Amino acid sequence: MEPALDAAPTAHRRVLVVDDDPRARAAVARILADEGYDATVAADGEEASPLLSSWRPDLVLTDLHMPRLDGRGLLRAVQRVLPGTPVILVSARGEAEAARLPGGECASAFFPKPLEVEALLVRIRELLAS
Repeated sequence: MEPALDAAPTAHRRVLVVDDDPRARAAVARILADEGYDATVAADGEEASPLLSSWRPDLVLTDLHMPRLDGRGLLRAVQRVLPGTPVILVSARGEAEAARLPGGECASAFFPKPLEVEALLVRIRELLAS
């Protein structure tokens, strides 16, 4: 009998969901929780920044366009505070080129809104498996 092939374990994997739209961030966090991830939310990059040190997420999923500190600024903060932590950028404006910062730093992935949930979950699993 062959062992069952399971997806990468998600227990205790922390995902920080950052979006200025309360419905969007709640929906994504709920989907992630249903998949077994420990998800927490923030309204923008400024609210999310202290969580990088205190909560130490394994992955950050952030909207690109937000007030105060946007997704690019949060990407820089993640790379400074938690080097190597994957960051997924999302945007309703479909700006895939935004996944690369002027200094050459890159987000781990970019997804346009509305999110294709299954594709997003596959990419999160891939990033957290490595």
